[in-house]
Amino acid sequence: MASTLSGTDSLACPFVIPSPEVALSDILPRWTESNLSHPAIIITPKSEEDIVAAIRLAKQNGLNVVPAGGRHGAFVAINSKTALLELKDFKTIDLDKAKETVRVGAGVLTGDLLKHLVEEGYYTTLPNSNAVSIIGGILGGGNTAQNGLHGFMVDNVLSFRVLTADGRTVEVSSSSSSGDELALFNALCGVGHGLGVVTAATMRVYPVSSLRLTENKVWSRLLMFPPPALDAAVDAFLSFDQVPAPLTLTIMFVRSPPGTPSAGSPIILIAATYYGPAEDAEKAAAKLFDEAVVGKAFKADTIMVPLPAINNGMEPNNALGGFKAMNSARLKQLTPETIKQSFARWVEVTADAPDAARTVALFIKFSPDKMIANGDLPEHKGKFFEGRDRSATAIALPWCASPASKVKLDGFVDEFLERVRKVDAVPPRTFANTMRFGATLDELLSKERVTEVQRIKASWDPEEVFWSPYSQPARSSL
Repeated sequence: MASTLSGTDSLACPFVIPSPEVALSDILPRWTESNLSHPAIIITPKSEEDIVAAIRLAKQNGLNVVPAGGRHGAFVAINSKTALLELKDFKTIDLDKAKETVRVGAGVLTGDLLKHLVEEGYYTTLPNSNAVSIIGGILGGGNTAQNGLHGFMVDNVLSFRVLTADGRTVEVSSSSSSGDELALFNALCGVGHGLGVVTAATMRVYPVSSLRLTENKVWSRLLMFPPPALDAAVDAFLSFDQVPAPLTLTIMFVRSPPGTPSAGSPIILIAATYYGPAEDAEKAAAKLFDEAVVGKAFKADTIMVPLPAINNGMEPNNALGGFKAMNSARLKQLTPETIKQSFARWVEVTADAPDAARTVALFIKFSPDKMIANGDLPEHKGKFFEGRDRSATAIALPWCASPASKVKLDGFVDEFLERVRKVDAVPPRTFANTMRFGATLDELLSKERVTEVQRIKASWDPEEVFWSPYSQPARSSL
């Protein structure tokens, strides 16, 4: 396509300058249409030299560089000032069994890495969606089903390869970096978006054999309840005061999908996942076998899931398009009233906006002990991730098709986050990957840390060539 930007003749890689007449879905399919309009240019670099050229072009034309891996960042604004870097060709996966590490390129998605590692007899901390970028997950903190075993993804990253705003390549880590480079590494561990283009990261891996899985499968328990059984479901979920490290518990509100019995009806799900032997799992989750609980459910199953398929149940949520977001609050305390009130409001808003039926609200519990212990280690102390003692997460996943429903869901998310935080006597905290669009850093960090990350941003990107989610004035979750 003919260029209207200066410097495109310096690009040796494919690029597109989108015409406003071309539908965005044809050239830029994205998980969400929220905060999305035609970018100035879409560049698909094949090498790091291509990325350096793209950064130079962005500076010449007053554009902001946005690196794209899995295209799941609902908080990322893409518009006419955006130079979008499609990093899909950076798909290298290099497993070092001797060191128990893996080097992951910026184009690697969760499903790619999960399958590759398991085939080699290893695993690592991963998001619960096959379509999410590994690098993007780390930069936002990295909440996973293995929190209790190994901590967050930022606890398991060892180094980053970064292309900076001035075109340099640096390798930063907690073990070999110092000064400004160490500060950059620590900031990339939790609030890393907008500080540079991360082309690769090195992570710890663990032998699958160490999990002692039964038949090499992950034990799961699923209970489904009708709305009249809400009290019993909430009581069962909250009865786990101390969650064992291999166990993760979720209570979730969904509507029965089309084509199923009672399509559109509200359902309360309790899901338990245990990364260990089935015999130990049944003891750890014994309360979910109690007849007083099971008797209230219309479905109760114990399922053994092959480890490479552990994320497959989330595939429907990976559909592209629509107005979607994922917003969360990291919590120390959950009350029955908070969960029940959230259910009632969710039922109301999804009934009022029929195209919002796929909107989900959920609460997750896990053991914080490993995360707390990690935080006391020297290599983790400087990382920009706070609130390690918070063992619960409340998540709203709004999803609709129309702008009118979008407005309603935006209000629902605001109410949801305010409600769950009201009973928590700690400062608001979230993951960078699930923050509200336009949210400020005080939802992520203390005032002192906010000042420091702003210093790091100014040091490494003084011209603000990289788009940063922390400086956007707009306010919308959708």
